[in-house]
Amino acid sequence: MAQEAEMPTGRAVVASEHKHPVNVLFHDEATLGERVADKVASGIGSWWFLGIQSVFIAVWITLNVEAVVNHWDPYPFILLNLAFTIQAAYTGPVLLLSGNRQAQKDRLRLEHTAEVAEESERATIAILEEIERNTEATLKVLEHLQKRRAAKA
Repeated sequence: MAQEAEMPTGRAVVASEHKHPVNVLFHDEATLGERVADKVASGIGSWWFLGIQSVFIAVWITLNVEAVVNHWDPYPFILLNLAFTIQAAYTGPVLLLSGNRQAQKDRLRLEHTAEVAEESERATIAILEEIERNTEATLKVLEHLQKRRAAKA
C-alpha cells in the first residue's frame, strides 16, 4: 500500500515562504486576531483600497446629488460621515495592533541580527587566531631553513 504524501497545512505553506527565522517564529506565534489585523492593515494601507474607497465616495455623492435613485443621504452627507467615523473607529486600533506587531518583529529581527553578528565575530576571531598560529609555525620553519642554509654555506 503506497503511503500518501502528507499535505502541508496553510500555515505551514505560509511559514515556509518566510525563510528568515524571525519571520517563521513570528508567524508561528501569531494569534488569529493578530493575523487578521495584519491582513486588514495591509489591505487598508494599499492604493487598491484607496482607489476603491474614492470610487465608492464619488458614486455615493453622485447618486445623492443627482437623485438618480433617491436622496437617502442629502447634501451634508451625514450617513456617509457616520460610515467614515465607524470605519475610522475600527481602522485606528487595527492599524495600531499591526504597527505594534511590526515593531515587535523589528525588535526580534534586531536581536537575531545581533546574535548572528556575535557568532560571526567569534568565528572571525577564531580564524585570526588560527592564522596567527600558522604564521608563527611558518616563521619557525623559515628560521630553521635559514639556519640550515647558513650552516651549509
